[in-house]
Amino acid sequence: MMDWHKLTGMATRAADRAFGEPVRLSFLVGGAVDRERPALDTRAQLHLPGEAEISLGRGNSALSAAIVAGAGLVILQRSAGAPELRQGDKVRADARPGQPWFEITDVDDRASSQIVATII
Repeated sequence: MMDWHKLTGMATRAADRAFGEPVRLSFLVGGAVDRERPALDTRAQLHLPGEAEISLGRGNSALSAAIVAGAGLVILQRSAGAPELRQGDKVRADARPGQPWFEITDVDDRASSQIVATII
């Protein structure tokens, strides 16, 4: 039988390959560039309202409510090497028309293999 952590890691990497896209993470302090956390070009999953329905089943009502309320998500693999994400940091969707920017409003970094942030 396979280790739970290995299975979880395989699943998150597969999701990133299927749904990941190039993004730029810009780290800010008080609206100005944070010189201690340089910008990073990487891959992440962006889930924006109205694009695709995300259904996570029982026990995830807070996440479902955030999506319904008009917020989106950015899911970043820890292996991407990003410094700590904070409220106020920005994410640019490099592969989307107009390369729109989104602001990080909340960060959940409790998972061992990924970081999930709410964006607007």
